[in-house]
Amino acid sequence: MSLDINPARLREMANDVRRNADAIEAITPIVSEQRANARRYMDSSDLAVKLEESLEALDLVTKYHATMVRNFCTDTDYIATVQEELDKAIGAAISEAGGQR
Repeated sequence: MSLDINPARLREMANDVRRNADAIEAITPIVSEQRANARRYMDSSDLAVKLEESLEALDLVTKYHATMVRNFCTDTDYIATVQEELDKAIGAAISEAGGQR
């Protein structure tokens, strides 16, 4: 069984995905000023409280997903490095075996 792993392509993909994580994180906190103003200006409003709490929860979810995406990128970079090291070790073993004939 052969795995066709291209370390350069893996790193390229990780960088592309990492940029997406940055874009996701750039939108947090979501409408923080507006949600704070809504609660301040809508005294005793259950709607304002629920909006603020919902948006705060959405911030947590967004940050969580950005973190998970970054973790995926870190793992992908690691796999690319491991594959390069494996390729070098196999190449060295083949060269050594060819020299022993």
